[in-house]
Amino acid sequence: MMSGVTLRVARASTSAMLANLLRDELLSGALPPGAPLRDTELAERANVSRGTAREALAELAREGLVVQTLHRGVRVASPTEADVADVYGARRVLEGAGLEALLVSRDVRALSAAVDRLAAARSVPEGVEADAAFHLAIVAATGVERLVSAAERALREVRLVLCAADRATADLGAQVAGHRELLEAIASGDAAVARSALEAHLAHGEDRARAVVAGR
Repeated sequence: MMSGVTLRVARASTSAMLANLLRDELLSGALPPGAPLRDTELAERANVSRGTAREALAELAREGLVVQTLHRGVRVASPTEADVADVYGARRVLEGAGLEALLVSRDVRALSAAVDRLAAARSVPEGVEADAAFHLAIVAATGVERLVSAAERALREVRLVLCAADRATADLGAQVAGHRELLEAIASGDAAVARSALEAHLAHGEDRARAVVAGR
């Protein structure tokens, strides 16, 4: 009985480690959007079973990094311009609600920590993760977990595009400055300034993401 449990845990751990390795490849740009991912090739390359490879791919599918279709198999996600527009439309609603809560609480400690994390990033994926933490902290200010979950899904849907946009600009200093500017606007407590800064920040991000998708 106990040995059966141990085997399942070991297999799950292997699939999670494989998913981590694949995630790093995807976010580094090693695999382009739309590239096929075959479980047989993956299993052979990683020296694991096909079942373990399929579990790893299923985890990435839940994160929106790959898509599974009946006839085309598993492929790297390839968001469209319409996807980008839809995601940023959702972000405006979600982060707008968080901003209103922040204007009342004036507690920007989580945002400040995320900016520090962004400044310390040493790779594009690390920078994207820090950017996501900053914006999730805005939504988390609402205190509504379902809104945070919705924001996490929205960010996952364009994660590949965001990484590609950051690789294209490769200017971490400008990104840190942009987030600090937004943080200061929110911390000021001036509602009009903060709302304008959030809209400008999201509009800039959407333009960058659209440019990446359009140039593919």
